[in-house]
Amino acid sequence: MKILKVYIEHRSLALNTSFSYLAKDETLVDVGFRVYVPFGHQNILGYVTEISQTPLTYEQLCQQDHLEYKFIHSVIDTQKVLSDDLFELAKFMSYEYVTPLISCIQTILPQHYKPTTSSLKPIHGRIVKKIKVVEANEEKLSQLTSKQKLFYEKLLALKTTYLKDVSNRSMLKKLEQLGLVQLEDEEIVQDYLKNYQMVTLINRFHMNQEQQAAFDTIIHGTNDTYLLQGITGSGKTEVYLNLVNYYIQMKKTAIVLVPEISLTPMMIQRFQQWFYQDIAILHGNLSANEKKQQYEKIKSGKAKVVIGARSAIFAPLQNIGIIILDEEHSTSYKQDQMPTYHARDIAIFRAKQHHAKVVLGSATPSFESKARAVKKIYTPVFLTKRANLQTLPHCQIVNMREDYLKEGVSLISKTLDAEIKKTLTQHEKIILLHNRRGYSPYVSCRKCGYMFKCPNCELSMSYHKKGDKFKCHYCNYEVSFDHVCPKCQGTDFLFMGTGTQKIEEIIQNQYPSAKILRMDNDTTSIKLGHLKILEKFQSEDYNILLGTQMVAKGLDFHDVTLVGVIDADITLAVADFRSNEFTFELLSQVAGRAGRGSKEGRVIIQTYNPDHYAIQWAAKHDYQRFFNQDMVFRNRRNYPPFSFLSSITILCEKPENALLLGDQIFAYLTQNKDFDILGPAFPYVFKENVKYKVRLLLKTKNRNSLIQSLHEVAQQFQKELANKKCSIIFDIDTYKML
Repeated sequence: MKILKVYIEHRSLALNTSFSYLAKDETLVDVGFRVYVPFGHQNILGYVTEISQTPLTYEQLCQQDHLEYKFIHSVIDTQKVLSDDLFELAKFMSYEYVTPLISCIQTILPQHYKPTTSSLKPIHGRIVKKIKVVEANEEKLSQLTSKQKLFYEKLLALKTTYLKDVSNRSMLKKLEQLGLVQLEDEEIVQDYLKNYQMVTLINRFHMNQEQQAAFDTIIHGTNDTYLLQGITGSGKTEVYLNLVNYYIQMKKTAIVLVPEISLTPMMIQRFQQWFYQDIAILHGNLSANEKKQQYEKIKSGKAKVVIGARSAIFAPLQNIGIIILDEEHSTSYKQDQMPTYHARDIAIFRAKQHHAKVVLGSATPSFESKARAVKKIYTPVFLTKRANLQTLPHCQIVNMREDYLKEGVSLISKTLDAEIKKTLTQHEKIILLHNRRGYSPYVSCRKCGYMFKCPNCELSMSYHKKGDKFKCHYCNYEVSFDHVCPKCQGTDFLFMGTGTQKIEEIIQNQYPSAKILRMDNDTTSIKLGHLKILEKFQSEDYNILLGTQMVAKGLDFHDVTLVGVIDADITLAVADFRSNEFTFELLSQVAGRAGRGSKEGRVIIQTYNPDHYAIQWAAKHDYQRFFNQDMVFRNRRNYPPFSFLSSITILCEKPENALLLGDQIFAYLTQNKDFDILGPAFPYVFKENVKYKVRLLLKTKNRNSLIQSLHEVAQQFQKELANKKCSIIFDIDTYKML
């Protein structure tokens, strides 16, 4: 008889332990299999982590352990759904991020392999009817007319025939009645890469001297992790391609991560020419069936290179040689739900498992990565010149306070207006950045002052003119706008603030000859939305690309000569100690989209804070001086990278329960002198999805002590949390200050 240690599918810290079940000796089950097990009054899915044999009978075992053992109902799999190295990763994540092991396993696996009941729903692509032709005997052929015989012989001669290709259905029906043909379902397996065939491919280039030096340093270096800091347009992607090609030649595999789905088409475009069928794609915009097909391609060993967003770090590749994180500074690599992992840390762990190398690439590295490079924990590698030998674009800061005093309220300054007109006249292209989507972020009734807020989060909802509705950008709640105030029935409203929809409207009115594309979460939510917009901007006569931060990173259009930042202060005003860093990164990245071809680029930055050092240093393309100045502020306040910052968030339906638990956890943690505690307090976004949030921030130099203390909190307060119907989120190395 077999004893199985099983983790059940419920993602609860209170249930973060294995449960013992029995299986008969003849049952084909192994570690890494999913099994159906009885749990309470229900049957649920579990994941097997250990198996042992016992010579005892059922009665003897129950008597020995003082337990009434239950047998598993059934085994779902015939092979492991999780490889040994990925299971080790799951255990690492469970401890490091204070998260149930089953939650980590579910995070690593795609939908069709997750140990959850919902994973058992069949995932199919497009099903078509295929005609299977059966060999006929003389008796059956004698029952056919001459035309029917001819029709049958044509079908027999064809290797594959589908019902949709047959026009004469009456003859087909006759053959089916005689058993000469059968209709079968067939799933169409589409090559996802074919979606990218129309993108103009870039020829291979030889690396320049700087790129070759960077390549050699990484290949021959003894360190595991390298920070490739290269200015925008310096050819970091060319180094990535050559690195991946080197490891492919060594019979190894590679993972290439990009922070935004919008960057995936551009990266595929570059990698497709080098590796084509060896590529697999993993990101959140794939359908369930596409994800399944791509995952199976990786698991079977057919894919050597995986390109994708954050979750692609869990791709089940074997013999990994290199893992690359492009735009490594992006906060998109950090997950804010448990397990709160950062793709960079997972990459480093997996690289150690496979004796591989990690390359972190950016023009504006995160302060955490830069600090580690300064300390030589990571090996720094630099690209200081643009690959085309062009200079970086000239940046001009426009003081919108002065424009306001002279001209009144205007979203487009005279300076930017003149540059847009000049660029359009020269038949060159423009990228405009405005990092806020929708039409207006705030709408209030002029009569009574009522402001439209999300019922779940109690935050102002953004008005979206397309669709005439309000959307909450935190929980995605949306409601139609009937243009009547729910409080006083007034019909006169004040639309405050500006989103990309409003900017698009203004630009279209101000420059009627311009053809504009808007790129934000609203326009890219459709299938292949990012790809279609980028293809249009590259190959058609569109001349202005307007968007949120999606347009700031990684885009490489050689005919873009002007970049305009509508409002540089949006990120600067965020209540976050990293707001200066976010602002500098965004401005530096979007500025780098200009002048990547043979013509010089120009950048116009509109701001009400022209003297702020983040804006000043970004305009001068001087990362090092910005880093030095902001590090003084970080050091003074003991913020990362001078400390490790984590948070505990308590979510309750009643705010008083959240505060009470926050006070109790604070009192418990103050016994440990290794870290400072801020809070408990309501964060800026104090309500989300009907639950109130209270947060404690913890700063420490001793990360291991902090992790251990958080595990103790999880254990100590699980009953209190359950009694008050509250939940808790441990965010390790938190990025979410709001």
